[in-house]
Amino acid sequence: MFQDRPPAFVVSLLAGVVAAALIVLGVLTGSHFIYGASIIAAVVSLFAALTWRSQLVAAWRRDHRPPPPENPF
Repeated sequence: MFQDRPPAFVVSLLAGVVAAALIVLGVLTGSHFIYGASIIAAVVSLFAALTWRSQLVAAWRRDHRPPPPENPF
């Protein structure tokens, strides 16, 4: 399912699902520890998503680089 996906995307997706599950569990139980764990999972998800985005931008720039200008001499 995730074989051909970038690792940062997979980490972001899984950490986001864990964060959402923990926040729901935290609301149901009222546990501050679970709230804290959900924040940590959300931060990991955000960091992974930003890493994945930077990889996408770098690949796009590499593939869409304009040709160098002609030498006038």
